[in-house]
Amino acid sequence: MGRQARILTLQYLYARDIHASDDPDDFLEWLCDEFPAEQSARRTAAAMITAIAGDATNLDNSIQRYAPALPVNLLAVVDRNILRVAIYELTYREQLPRNVVVNEAVELASMFGSESSARFVNGVLGSVLNDLPQSTDNDAG
Repeated sequence: MGRQARILTLQYLYARDIHASDDPDDFLEWLCDEFPAEQSARRTAAAMITAIAGDATNLDNSIQRYAPALPVNLLAVVDRNILRVAIYELTYREQLPRNVVVNEAVELASMFGSESSARFVNGVLGSVLNDLPQSTDNDAG
């Protein structure tokens, strides 16, 4: 379910960056119809989309901090949105093991990004992890 929700979230954010949708709810419904997912994945994706959209400025500021070579708006759309999802999860979904979040982000970058996306995403998220407070036991597993 976690991967399904991340993929739906990524696809939604990607499409939103490419062209503004008149009604984001209609687009998410279409996306879920095109790419069948469990109801729990749909609910998780909808919640993540709302949270990421509401915190986009802070997430983009974090991306810029950890990937300063290019302005965020010039990063590849897939890479930018994978980083938004992963940084959101690392910051706000603390119950998730950090290594799972990073591994999933790298996997999505390999699946949907360019040849260098996985390496780029891994490097940026490694820097993010270095600045996060030490975890007690959520990294195990």
